[in-house]
Amino acid sequence: MAGIAYIRKRIFNPELVIDPDGVLPLGLKNTQIHKNNPVYYIHWQGTTQAGEELGTAAASVKDGTATAFQVVVVSDDNTEDKRAVAAGSVHSVCILGISVSSATAYSTSGEKPLVTAEVVRMLGTTDATSTRFYLWVDHAYACEWGTGGADAKGNITIEAPANTTLLTIAATYNETDGGVWHFPPNRRLYTHSVRIESTDALAAGAGVAVTNTCTSFDQVLNTDPDLDVDTYAMVAGGGDYREYHPINPLGRYTTVASKCLWSEALVVGAEPISIETIQYIDRGEL
Repeated sequence: MAGIAYIRKRIFNPELVIDPDGVLPLGLKNTQIHKNNPVYYIHWQGTTQAGEELGTAAASVKDGTATAFQVVVVSDDNTEDKRAVAAGSVHSVCILGISVSSATAYSTSGEKPLVTAEVVRMLGTTDATSTRFYLWVDHAYACEWGTGGADAKGNITIEAPANTTLLTIAATYNETDGGVWHFPPNRRLYTHSVRIESTDALAAGAGVAVTNTCTSFDQVLNTDPDLDVDTYAMVAGGGDYREYHPINPLGRYTTVASKCLWSEALVVGAEPISIETIQYIDRGEL
């Protein structure tokens, strides 16, 4: 299986960064694609399956659009994943999602949700809680390490509520599972590019189909739209590298429930493939 070891997700130019210890790199700002607009990036690498969400599906997805929620970050290893221990492994985790300052500010005051990157300091087997309240949490990754190693020593779970796992950074890895993006409402979403590359010679007739399934755009209840799937493919005989630059000057109009689900499926047989996707949204009327 491809699995969580093979996906890396980032949001460049997030609208809000919570980073109390300054551990996130300056490269969080991306000037090559857009100087200010949030940019959503996925890099997946693995062996293709008969059909699989990039990074495999998250353990569960919590909808905070009615009641925004805080997340808990916790490890099952107390000695290695504790920020206070210099020799620890993962010291901090960055949460990527759509957040507000509080559930009340969102539900009663109409606070606009923001594309967020929030760093949470690890406390080992003790729950560490986010300061922000989330409508959606799409990914988490290790962003600060101790001298004990560059990977999580134990399984780190992203939970909401406590003891209910949304995402997992598995022991010996740095990234969670999940190939889904959510977006703040009243924006335009554009797909900038999709790159597909074989990491070895393809067998005759083999290849991969990459799909982006888009739901709840234009209107929240538009959960079964026509033409909701964008497909990008590469097969042997046409070269072992393809790059797409979709032309859609109008984009898709986001709602609070809008979702893009990125998946891959083998063509003929399983092959080692690398996939990169880049999307961006405009900043709307913040």
